[in-house]
Order: sequence, then C-alpha cells, then structure tokens
Amino acid sequence: MANYIFIKTRQPTEQSKIIDKLEQVCCLLEPTIIKNKSQNTATIWPEDANGFYAIQNSEGIAGPKDNALVIGWIDQTDNKVKSYSSNADGSYAVIINKNDEVSFFCDQFGSRTLWYYYDENILIESTSQRTIVALKSTFKLNQVAIAWYLSSGCQGPFISWDQEVIQALPNLEYKLDVGNWSFDSIQKRGMSLPCSGSTKLSEYLKIYEKQVTKSLKQIVNEYANDQVLLPLSGGLDSRLLLALSKKAGLTDKMTLANWGVDTLANVFDDKKAANQIASSYGKNLLDKYLPVNIDGYDKFFEHFAEASEGRIDHFNAFTDSFYMWGDFFKRGYRIIVRGDIPYTEGLDINPAQARMHQGLQLLADYINIKDFIGMEEYIQLQNNSKIKIECLDGESLVRWRDRLYVSYRVPMIISAFSQQISGFVENRAPMFNWSLYELYMGLPDKEKGNKRHIQKLWKKYDRSGVSFKAVGSLNSMNSYFDSICGHEYLLHKLLEVKKTGYFHPDLIDSVQHVLSKRSINDVSKSKIFLVS
Repeated sequence: MANYIFIKTRQPTEQSKIIDKLEQVCCLLEPTIIKNKSQNTATIWPEDANGFYAIQNSEGIAGPKDNALVIGWIDQTDNKVKSYSSNADGSYAVIINKNDEVSFFCDQFGSRTLWYYYDENILIESTSQRTIVALKSTFKLNQVAIAWYLSSGCQGPFISWDQEVIQALPNLEYKLDVGNWSFDSIQKRGMSLPCSGSTKLSEYLKIYEKQVTKSLKQIVNEYANDQVLLPLSGGLDSRLLLALSKKAGLTDKMTLANWGVDTLANVFDDKKAANQIASSYGKNLLDKYLPVNIDGYDKFFEHFAEASEGRIDHFNAFTDSFYMWGDFFKRGYRIIVRGDIPYTEGLDINPAQARMHQGLQLLADYINIKDFIGMEEYIQLQNNSKIKIECLDGESLVRWRDRLYVSYRVPMIISAFSQQISGFVENRAPMFNWSLYELYMGLPDKEKGNKRHIQKLWKKYDRSGVSFKAVGSLNSMNSYFDSICGHEYLLHKLLEVKKTGYFHPDLIDSVQHVLSKRSINDVSKSKIFLVS
C-alpha cells in the first residue's frame, strides 16, 4: 500500500532539504480520496548520511532492514535462496544500500516496477516515474512512448515518458560502486527456461498446489482477519485461490470483494458469478458498483494522467475517482490477494494476433495504417527501439506467446495495476512464482496456453457449481465515448492536440476525418481509428 523513493548522493548534502523535498513528493503521490489520511515516511537511510528513502502511505510497511528496502512480497518458503537474492521467488523489487555499493532489482517477472535516474551527482530510484521527474525538476518527452500509445494504448515495454528515466529490467541486477561512482548492470542467474516436454503435468499439479497454498498461508497470516481482501470474479484464477484458501483454513481471515458495472438482469457476468460463489462458500460479498459513464471528461483525464502516469489505457478504476479504493482503505483493509498469473490463455493463429492478444500491437500490424498521414515517424521509432518481440528460431507459437506474456505484458500491464492501487492497499500475487513458471515452461505445448493446470486444480476443489464462463462486468474504453457528448469531446480535443505540435497536423486531420464519418454506435464497437 505504498510508493517508494530512494536517493543516494555522491557528496554530502544538506539533509533537511532532501527530506523536505521527499515529503513534498509523498504529498504529491498521495491519492486525493485519502489526502491527509495516510501516513508518509521521509528520512535518512540508517547509518548513511548520503542515503535517503521515503514511503508514501507507510502504515504497517517495514523500512530498511539488513541494509535492504523490500517492495512487495518475497517468498520465504525456500531456505535455499537468501531473502534479498535476485533469484528469490515472489512479486517484489529490492533496493540494497551499503556503504560502498548500492544494488537494486525487481523480480524475474518485472511485476513490481522500479524506475531510476543516474548522473554524476545523484542516483534516484522509485516505483513512480512522476517522483523522479519531480525530484530532478526536468522533463524530456520520449516520442517512442507516444508511438506505442498510438498502437497499443500503453507507454510501451520498458519505456518511460521521460527520456532520462529508465525502467529496471527483470533480467538484470543494477549496481552502483559508490567510491568510483560508476554504474553498471549484470545478468541475473537462473533466467534460462527448460525445453518443452521436460515437465509432466501430473507432477506439476502437485508442486503447484503445494507452493501456492504455502504462499497463501505466508501472505494471509501476516495480517489481521479484518485486513485481507480477496477479489472474486467468475474466472478461474480468483476461484482457485478461494478454493485453496478454504482447504488451508484461511477463508475466515478474508473478505471477498467484487467490482464492476451494473449489467442487464439476464446477463451472467462476473458480478453475478461472484455473488453465487460467495453464497456457496457461506461468505458475504463486498459488492462494489462502478459508474457506467464518465462524469466530466477533462477532470477525469487529468486524474487519469496523474494517478496512472499514463502507463496503460485502462479506465475503469478511474471512473469513480478511486472512491472504491479509498473506501477499502477507510474500512481498514491493508492487503489485497490477487489472482494475477504469469500464464495466458486462448489461441492465436499468427504472431500479429498474439501481439494484439498481449497488448503489444505494432503500428505495422494495422491493415489501414496507410490511411493516416504522418505515421511514418512513429512506425520508424518502433522499428528502431531495442525491444525485440519476434519468435526465436525453432520456437513454437505457443511457447513464444507464453514467453512474450512474461517478458513484456507482465512488466508492462500487470505491474501498472499494482502501482495504481498501491497508494491505497498493498497487493500480493501468490501465483507469481518463478520456480513454478520454469516448470510450467517445461510442460508440453499441448498442456499450456489455456490455464489447463489451473482448470484441473479448480475442478478438483471447487464445489460451488457456478459456471466459469461468465462475461466481464467492466466497460470497454470505447464505450465511455458512446454518446453525442463523448463524440464531440473527442473531436474538440483533437483540435487542441493539433495546436501542441506533438503530432503531424495531417495526422490529426486524417483522424478527425475518419472519426467525423463514424456514427456514435461505431465508436463503441471497434477501434475508432485503426483496424487490426
């Protein structure tokens, strides 16, 4: 339930000024809905006059211990791996500050994001891009992020909005030699994946069930009974966590929750499924309803750009200005146990479809890209980026897609979800476990790609009798503009964007032309501008 900041200065500096600045940034990060209601910490790193750290919303959050600041959750069940090793299982980022060296890394999935800035005088690390921009007091727009936002609705894999802010990569451990003030990175050990067919599904199911249950116990038992939330939908992931929690005797410590919009009475959606499942377990459901419409587009987008840092174009959490999450905080909930998984599902018939499935669409993937003038620059920016998402030689489509999901979607999308809610409650994902993922990648291809192992375990323990084929209860992004007001807002904003000079004016004209020809209903049915 926190955002983190760490500063290391090369030379002694006036400590009070840095602490004051950190306190200001914590207030900047503090969600409006809980403004002045949460505890922030900004202070000197223990026994280091040149080290500083801050935690926004620090209630119940441990500060540095044994020279390390742990962000998230490290699995403590494997005694073979040191707690602060970059090879440990879990969903975390770690900053280690010693007198002669600073090192930092995130877990092997990149499920917890660390950004950093380094120059000849200072090293700044944070879970927030905004933090670093505020502390260095400069901003250099990264056009590559714009290119990715145009194609996929996210700022792109390992790309910051500021050219000088860098995202820590999941496969690297970063080190600063304090004496020489030299910065370097090294490859992590244990990141190679086994060949398909080296793991048997029957053995994997036993290991998976045992490990996830252990993780659940470790996570849930750290908190009081009235502090743990388990989101529940009609999907398999949350339902398996609930079933394993019951088997482990943990359900009395949990509150079940669901959120979404109100749908038609005859539609079997996640909200209806969650209510039926909770009833079958004899549990009450904290049932939250999100607005169907956006109330005031300008105010909404200002909040979205600020709080989400524009990482992904998922609007639902912002439609109520995070009132729901503020309510969770005020009710005393401090931990949410999420069913996030490092596995994808469904079938793809070609690489372009797989990229679309992962939210990694390239501009070149769209069949009507030539209808829009001024896109060549952005296509070239994507082509020149160092991100390589193609299949490897001899790699099957299924294996490539699974690798793509972990290598890019998790650190790009799943980690963004964690950041958005971390200002209110801490979140844990017991299914994020690199050891289990390694074994998973060793399964035959026919046993992967559709959560087959999760389905089998769910069938083994779920006794609710509720179908897992519920439709989603969240609105699509386009649906928020499915009105005359929304349509006019888009056209008006395009005129304002044209004046900024960020985009080729002919590109804006061509988008306006296409949008003005569309009916209101067309806006909600498909991509407004690009067709994949």
